[in-house]
Amino acid sequence: MALRTELEIAHHERQRQVQDALSGAHNEVQQVRATVLTLRESLEQAQLEREAALKTASTGAQAEIAQLRETVAVLRTELERITGEHAEAMQQAATSHRSEVMQLHETIRVLRDALEANTHA
Repeated sequence: MALRTELEIAHHERQRQVQDALSGAHNEVQQVRATVLTLRESLEQAQLEREAALKTASTGAQAEIAQLRETVAVLRTELERITGEHAEAMQQAATSHRSEVMQLHETIRVLRDALEANTHA
């Protein structure tokens, strides 16, 4: 009978060890699940933050591009206006120069004619 009691005690001890091991494994699985859940949430949060940062950067870049395009258009218009004014001023200067040259030639001719008339008189 003592052998039977020892066998039962050993059997219960073995069941307790198995139960303890099973309980330990179950706790470890729960911890791993909690860790995986925390990591997944952290990853999702990081991804959301990265997407928000990318969207913000993209929006900022698009706004900057639009502003630069507007600046280029304004500068182009101003350059065309200045170029036109310069061309007009050059044309007026050339016309004025030709007119002055013609007046000077006419003055020279009149003075020469007057000189020749005084010389022949």
